Amino acid sequence: MVTELRPSTLAPALAQLNAEPTLIFAGGTDLMVHELKPHNAILFVDAIEELQQIEVYENSIRIGAGCRLAQLVEHTALPRNLVQALHQIAAPALRNVATIGGNIVNASPAADSLPALTLLDAKVCLQNVNGERWLPIDEFIIGPGKTILQPGEMLTQVEIARIPCHHSMYHKVGTRAANALSKLSVAALARFDDSGALEDWRIAFGAVAPTVVRNRDIELSLIGCKPEEVDMEQLLGSYDALLHPIDDQRSTAEYRRRASLNLLKHWMEQLQQ
Repeated sequence: MVTELRPSTLAPALAQLNAEPTLIFAGGTDLMVHELKPHNAILFVDAIEELQQIEVYENSIRIGAGCRLAQLVEHTALPRNLVQALHQIAAPALRNVATIGGNIVNASPAADSLPALTLLDAKVCLQNVNGERWLPIDEFIIGPGKTILQPGEMLTQVEIARIPCHHSMYHKVGTRAANALSKLSVAALARFDDSGALEDWRIAFGAVAPTVVRNRDIELSLIGCKPEEVDMEQLLGSYDALLHPIDDQRSTAEYRRRASLNLLKHWMEQLQQ
């Protein structure tokens, strides 16, 4: 017999995870479409207020893992490209129950939130009965559907940096704008100094490799350059070498590669205007 628990605070939830194999159930929008492995208990976390808080600081924002996507897209402090990404996840009815933590832990290469979160230097907080640890999101997710979450741990918060920028972008390519898995997605941001040179420049690609593609060395190489001074062919070639898309039922590897590079080129052309 499976035990069902719905605690109202985090402490008993962590105690349950420490006691026996337990399935964490937040929104359930991904869990319900998969055949679930047997568990001794199901832990419903929708009543835990500690997981539903949003804390805005001068340089960062902390988001509870249990925050609904519908709640987040209405929050005025969140960066525009993250809001755009979250707004394109599923349909409104699903966004009313789906959580940011679930979208992260699911670790799908096509997850809409992940490129934007990676772009914003997101860190995740993993808690158990003994304490917590913080990890960059690109160290937490190690492959399709794979994370380093340990037995007894729960993802409780995600922290993003508040990065000043002049331009930001999120673009999803799918069979339709929302309520469809991404063929690919791209998030980017840029900030200029007074001379028009790049002071910050970032781009991240989703669904074109086992995990989100972001390369900080390439980004740093553009700092101090004006967009029109960037060697476009070299830039495209550098990112082309990082993309490892696959053929699947949604798209072909070649389409994903070409579309990603075209979006990068278009982004750079926008910055030149």
